[in-house]
Amino acid sequence: MKNEIMKVLELVQEGELSNSEAAEILSALKEESEPALETSSYMSKSLKIIVDSDGDKVNVNLPLKLAKSLHSAIENIPAVQKHLAGVDMHLILEAIANNIEGPIVDIVSANDEKVKIVIE
Repeated sequence: MKNEIMKVLELVQEGELSNSEAAEILSALKEESEPALETSSYMSKSLKIIVDSDGDKVNVNLPLKLAKSLHSAIENIPAVQKHLAGVDMHLILEAIANNIEGPIVDIVSANDEKVKIVIE
């Protein structure tokens, strides 16, 4: 995109484009470079993380849009690391990318600790 901007500026300097024409072209270039927002109904669903461990109950509901954009931050939360050790977060992101619905992770340990990750 940098080359296209430079070319537009050169055309303005040479007098081949007016300022308003250049502004329209630059605006169009900017729109092309911005990623399209995902507006499907799937992205309006939630990633639900349910943990039942040692009497503690945790229910986290994240909109898929937020979960998709914050996945690296979520992985670094100590409570998540503790209860989701061994869970492949990239698998969950892959499920989101492929519009999978329903249970993604369903773990019951020998101590009856439960972890569920569901997209609904």
